[in-house]
Amino acid sequence: MTTTPPSSGIFAAAGPPPVPVLDADPGLRDVVGERAGHARNVSLAGVLMLRTGSWNASEHAELARGGFGLLVLDGVLLRRVGVEGRFGAELLAQGDLLRPWQHDGEGGVIPFETTWRVVVATRLAILDLRWAARMAPFPEVAGELAGRCLERSLRLATIMAIVQQPRLDQRLWLLFWELADRYGRVHRDGAHIDLPLTHEVISHLAAARRPSVSAALSRLSARGVVRREGRHWVVIGDAPSRA
Repeated sequence: MTTTPPSSGIFAAAGPPPVPVLDADPGLRDVVGERAGHARNVSLAGVLMLRTGSWNASEHAELARGGFGLLVLDGVLLRRVGVEGRFGAELLAQGDLLRPWQHDGEGGVIPFETTWRVVVATRLAILDLRWAARMAPFPEVAGELAGRCLERSLRLATIMAIVQQPRLDQRLWLLFWELADRYGRVHRDGAHIDLPLTHEVISHLAAARRPSVSAALSRLSARGVVRREGRHWVVIGDAPSRA
């Protein structure tokens, strides 16, 4: 599928080859079980390539309108939603589903502002209406995608609870454990979060000012519970207790 580069600095690469979505997303392949071979053959989808930087998602909304949406195959996106200069944010990565035509803030009483940033170069599979029709004999796939949307809403509720913590040190510590739960890998020295999280990105996720976040991260590092390794982070010690 060939797409026209949008006016923003991000562009969709012209003519990337279609990919079998079930190869790129093992979770979808697993839900169809013994029928995975046939499902794979009909799961070809066009691909949208995004470079790092700001992204005007509405410019690509028509690519998948009427279908499931745009599925993140790899990469990391940051979505910010704000009103009157105050923002909340979420990270989206492999397996998340986007529907850009469901634009935030349109038609509502409160005029929300929404911005997107590509944190890590990203591939999106275009799950349009034609793809949905081909996958109709495999309703397990639709069920899995719906389940992921619910998981995303639950993650957002968790982030909302975290940012209510009054002490920024505690807020960041909980945020790192939430990120480690989804993106981390456990090593002997702690949970490694393989994401290039700058202080600015962390400040968006924690709903705090960047200078305050930098100071709080220094305190957490001095306590030995969070450590930066190159572009990545390590969370050290025990996870928060459920007791």
